[in-house]
Amino acid sequence: MIATGANLGGSREEMEQMRATLDPVLARNPNIRMSAKVAGNHGNMLRKDFRAVADAVRELAGTPRSRGRLSR
Repeated sequence: MIATGANLGGSREEMEQMRATLDPVLARNPNIRMSAKVAGNHGNMLRKDFRAVADAVRELAGTPRSRGRLSR
């Protein structure tokens, strides 16, 4: 998962330059995958993009996405 916004340590342009270095790494190692690219930044990813984070965890764990809340 990768965030596309700026963060406290750098501008949007600086962050995009750093993200561009991921492509060669992803091409070289098939064990590393990017599951999602979200609009937020690293400071608010868990708050705003929690569904994408949960989907990435489920994908890694090999479990299907739930169809709603579990009934109790």
